[in-house]
Amino acid sequence: MILFVFEGGKSEPMVFKSLHELFLTGEDVCTVCCKNDLPTLYSNLKKYDYDLFRSLPLKENGIEIPEGVRVDTLFSQIFLFFDYDFQNRIGLSKVNEILSEMLEFFDDETDNGKLYINYPMVESLKYTKELPDANYWRYIVSRETCLKHQFKGEAESFAYAGAKGYRFIDVSKMGEDSVRQNWKLLEAQNVCKANYIVSDEYAWPKVKSSIGQSTIFKSQKKKYVDMAETVSILNSFPLFLYEYLR
Repeated sequence: MILFVFEGGKSEPMVFKSLHELFLTGEDVCTVCCKNDLPTLYSNLKKYDYDLFRSLPLKENGIEIPEGVRVDTLFSQIFLFFDYDFQNRIGLSKVNEILSEMLEFFDDETDNGKLYINYPMVESLKYTKELPDANYWRYIVSRETCLKHQFKGEAESFAYAGAKGYRFIDVSKMGEDSVRQNWKLLEAQNVCKANYIVSDEYAWPKVKSSIGQSTIFKSQKKKYVDMAETVSILNSFPLFLYEYLR
């Protein structure tokens, strides 16, 4: 069984539903919505001596562990999806410190789990003027915009008509063939942008490992966050597709 852990309880499950319907139909999956941010998960992990399962709201998500069964034996792979949220009230320095530690700890889906980060948040998936968007590599957002809680609204207004409300990945509205093609385009532009963030080359990476989550974060921090308190807009769900299905 594969465990998917999401920060939010609305957008992330909606996005994952599309992925599940098209690309993970043969997999036995279980999902948990934390409904809190990465620093909160970090705090819970510290409280429970880095025991992920004690740190997650399993019962609140309807997950009952059979008596006598070790919870860590139930899942063959664990994937976590959280937002960068560099506007967090705890401060930018602390956010970066926590994320660095979490990416180091959650770096293997068959061990502690693999953490994927959205920059600045999950709504980055629809921050595209068209598919494909030739200018996608250029798009950034400031910490000030996120501090004012404006990014979600900006992402929705910026999105082309088909992407508004995540319509472009909704099989029930767009049909399987169209959605599958949209995911391929989303994968291409996010993978190429991840490579641009890391190597300054907007192209398919030569080696998959060159755009690992820790590498992306270090490059975001060096080239954007530390320089001007901005981040390069990037979504992790297409990166998961790239790594998981190839």
